[in-house]
Amino acid sequence: MSEAKKKKRQYSAEYIKYGFIQSRTNPSSPMCLICQKTFSNEAMKPSRLLDHFNKMHSDMKDKDVTYFQNMEKKYVAQPTLSTLFSAASKQDNDGLRASYNISV
Repeated sequence: MSEAKKKKRQYSAEYIKYGFIQSRTNPSSPMCLICQKTFSNEAMKPSRLLDHFNKMHSDMKDKDVTYFQNMEKKYVAQPTLSTLFSAASKQDNDGLRASYNISV
């Protein structure tokens, strides 16, 4: 007999009202904007997200959806480690080129 295939849930934009967005590293996993904890795909049920929100962030219950949307914009605007390293290596290459041009 074949095993039943597990249902893989998709992220819904409505999860932002619980303070969750898609994880940057794994788009099929939800990430809490407040504590930045990433959950498994099985936890992408609205009831589980709401449970985490109510237990861990009960002080945020009264916040409007726009508050979480602004948090998401700030989070997305934050540079990642790879972008920081690529920017630093580009600056190093510019310095190397400049010193080469001076020496020639």
